[in-house]
Amino acid sequence: MLTGDTILGRGTTVVAHPDGHLGDYLSSLELLSTYRGVRALPGHGPALADCGAAAEFYLAHRRARLDQVRAAVDAGATTAFEVVEVVYADVDRSLWWAAEWSVRAQLEYLGVEQP
Repeated sequence: MLTGDTILGRGTTVVAHPDGHLGDYLSSLELLSTYRGVRALPGHGPALADCGAAAEFYLAHRRARLDQVRAAVDAGATTAFEVVEVVYADVDRSLWWAAEWSVRAQLEYLGVEQP
């Protein structure tokens, strides 16, 4: 299965708002998760032995991130950057610009109004 940038050989995909839509991305991962035992050929990195397992891993990661974003908003974060400061605190700050794009897509998916 050619997965392109939907599933990478290493790391995770950045769903960059406004062009990237998290709902579409999650739907694609759900479809790819049905390909159990099929090799995945990502756009970057090494081939993966099991497309379905890789897609399930990505889905679990995205769902966990969504829970973290919800928690940050519930705790008072009102901007994407404020969410990044909480959710991505352990990530190198040089990558926060990409994390902010992803958070914007997550906030849109969750229906959270952004200033």
